[in-house]
Amino acid sequence: MKMLLAGLAVLGLAGALAAPAARAEPALYETGPAQDSSFVRFVNATGVKVTVVSASGSASVPLGTQAASRVSRYYPVAAGRSLEATVLVAGAKLPARVVAKPGEYVTVAVVAGASGAYEARLMRESPTDYSAARASLSLSNADARCAKASMTGGPKDARIVEQVAPFGIGRRQVNPVKLAVQVHCDGQPAARLDLSQLEAGERYSVFLMAGDGGRQAFFVRDATS
Repeated sequence: MKMLLAGLAVLGLAGALAAPAARAEPALYETGPAQDSSFVRFVNATGVKVTVVSASGSASVPLGTQAASRVSRYYPVAAGRSLEATVLVAGAKLPARVVAKPGEYVTVAVVAGASGAYEARLMRESPTDYSAARASLSLSNADARCAKASMTGGPKDARIVEQVAPFGIGRRQVNPVKLAVQVHCDGQPAARLDLSQLEAGERYSVFLMAGDGGRQAFFVRDATS
């Protein structure tokens, strides 16, 4: 059984979360021409710091509480394998087990549950509409109490993504322009974000999460290890 995050100590030494996506790194998991790769990342949708530790305990990835520091890179993994890690948050240890399908992108979201206890929830997508001429923009609903999240943007506040269920992901190809978006929850404005200039061929993720005093949102430019 492959251990999720095995060998990520190299990433920690190199400043994994802040390093450019183009940095060359060794392959972490078995892949090959006969099997499609899948991708797994972690996101901190809480108000406290989180650490993800490999099953062996030999490597860890810290997740902060501000913008891009909340999200790890996508790690390529072998599809169909049982992948395990431990999430450390506020003194609690949460198991994170993932079995990804071929070509699937899985986000492990660390959230505060309704009872106040922390949880590790899986968010899955299998994007198929890649375009080198456009930017790929997603909305991830990490708020269990938001039944339907949506996102609008541009000069005319056009609809970009609609009806994203809790722990669901909606994605759409958009023109590579400067873009500000409004995130809505159940039809009500929740947060506004300036995404600045989007670049063709790149992937971006907007996350909606529950926060102190109300909902909040943040965005990242997706990166792969």
